[in-house]
Amino acid sequence: MASRVTEIASRLYDACLERFEADHLFYQQDLLALDVIPKGEIDLLLKCAQSLVDQKLFRLLQGSNNRLAWKIISRDDAEKLQSLSPDESLVYNVIHSSGRSGVWVRNIQSRTNLHKSILDRCVKSLESKNYIKSVHNVKYPTRKMYMLAGLAPSEDITGGAWFTDGVLDSTFINTLAGLIEFKVSTQSWYEVPTADRGRSKRIKTATGMAEVKSESEKTFLPYPANYSGYPTIEWITTEVNKSGVTPVRLGEDSVIQLVQMLCFDKKLVSLNNGINYKAVKNPVVVKAGFNRKPAAEEEAGSPILGLGKNGMTEAPCGSCPNIRLCSPGAAISPETCEYFDPWYEKVLGF
Repeated sequence: MASRVTEIASRLYDACLERFEADHLFYQQDLLALDVIPKGEIDLLLKCAQSLVDQKLFRLLQGSNNRLAWKIISRDDAEKLQSLSPDESLVYNVIHSSGRSGVWVRNIQSRTNLHKSILDRCVKSLESKNYIKSVHNVKYPTRKMYMLAGLAPSEDITGGAWFTDGVLDSTFINTLAGLIEFKVSTQSWYEVPTADRGRSKRIKTATGMAEVKSESEKTFLPYPANYSGYPTIEWITTEVNKSGVTPVRLGEDSVIQLVQMLCFDKKLVSLNNGINYKAVKNPVVVKAGFNRKPAAEEEAGSPILGLGKNGMTEAPCGSCPNIRLCSPGAAISPETCEYFDPWYEKVLGF
């Protein structure tokens, strides 16, 4: 009888490999539908299934409505499980069930009910055999988490393309954001041909210095209100991947995050409920911003680019938390403001 069960169980396993996917959860009726069990005998089916569970070829699970269910285990994984102790097998199964999300070591302990010293020994043994690996979770950096060694962590764990070794890569984000803003600006503004190219004239800057400005410089104007050719997320994603700036291919979901960030920063404007986007600045201004020095360097004495072009946003009044209380002759007034005069002197170049 035992040899008959083993033979039928082997045929049942081969039939499952042919019929079901590796992660497919199948039930009793699914196994009976394979026409491997003679006369659909339930008792024989359960014996065969239990034989496969004992051989680590089936994983016993609880399906919907608390029904008995199974999943296939590959022969390679079955060999791993057969070499494990009962405690190690218990820990391995818990980690396996977490998939690409990984599982916190405390959750492993609560689900296995193993003593901490036993759990630590099992985890160390599984790591030494290269069956599992520890992963760094960007959401919970202090938690010790584990997953199967052959799986790649999900974006919820690694943070996606914006994290490098678990650390937010702000330089990479800013580079891509600048590229997106420039690409969108080229589709949001059109170049106006200028007459008398080559002539130049001297203009006086805010610092009092004279500089030569060529009239052959490009002039851009925004498209009219009825223009419908503004770029979409699909177009932006294609351009970013073609640029070669990113070492990995970005999906639309990742690009949407950057585009939304640029919208919050008032660099892009969302149109048609997020279908199209246009840039606030023209390509020349966006490109000039790439070479602009950080604010700390500007404060150290380098020229402040564009100072005096937008008084409403540059003046201290625009960001003063006490602007509503400020009035001439009051305790807080323009006459006593310690921030306005230094800003005004910088604008005039004193």
